[in-house]
Amino acid sequence: VAECVRRSSFVAEMFLVMWWCYAQRLTLSRVGWSAQNYDRLQELLMRPVVSAHGRSPVAAFDADGTLWAGDAFGAFSDVLVQRGLVDEEAARQVEVQYARSEEQERQQWLLKSLTLFRGLRLEQLQDAAEEAWDSLSDTLRPEMADLVGCLQDAGWRVLIVTASPTEAVLCGAQELGVPEGDVLAVRLETTRGGVANGLPSPVMPLTWREGKPLAIKAYGLAERLAFAVGNSMDDIPMLASSRGACMLCVPRPKADPDPWSGAAEDTRRITSLAYDRGFWLHEATCGPRDY
Repeated sequence: VAECVRRSSFVAEMFLVMWWCYAQRLTLSRVGWSAQNYDRLQELLMRPVVSAHGRSPVAAFDADGTLWAGDAFGAFSDVLVQRGLVDEEAARQVEVQYARSEEQERQQWLLKSLTLFRGLRLEQLQDAAEEAWDSLSDTLRPEMADLVGCLQDAGWRVLIVTASPTEAVLCGAQELGVPEGDVLAVRLETTRGGVANGLPSPVMPLTWREGKPLAIKAYGLAERLAFAVGNSMDDIPMLASSRGACMLCVPRPKADPDPWSGAAEDTRRITSLAYDRGFWLHEATCGPRDY
């Protein structure tokens, strides 16, 4: 009997040690989060996860203004302008009009932005995206990177769902440990020779507004979407499709304005919407220097 008790105690101690190690691995850093959001997220991370047969829960994050404070498309197009591959005046017009517009008019300017890349080879776009990320990486939000890592450690599948071109966000996804196959972005249609024709690929829904949840559904993951994070009105359809928690990000008051942000990212509007819909509201950092 004594030997059985001793062995039982040993097994119990080993279980506690294993659980402690597991809990430590999933412990989110408190830095960058309000006390309320930290508790909410920690509770989310500690929920039991069933990942057998590819049925793990899914978390979907917008990219620009959410995972990082900067704008991948803006940085990307700036590099192409500097290299003389994109017309500066045309890029500036798209930037201004996109920021001013909303809903269907904004979609038209989103499609117009893709025409900037007409005639460029994929290798040129990929090379420009790598240079753009060198400057944009300074705006990667450490608390978001930490959250993505903790969710992955807990068995979640993390998606990046963005209206930016795929090439513009892949470097950021790589830094966050999100595989290319889990990046749902605007894929440019190309010729057989790998030259962009200025149109989005018809293979997947345009990952903008209602197209974001449609893309997640096309991947067969809609029923498993249990957490969604965004920063603008354009992300609301994706957040509304989540079967679990939702979070909206707003910049801290001292943050510099993003020239690509407009009415759809107005802080007061987003804050009011978060309270009205019961979404979690996160006052996000601007990057490592603000962490």
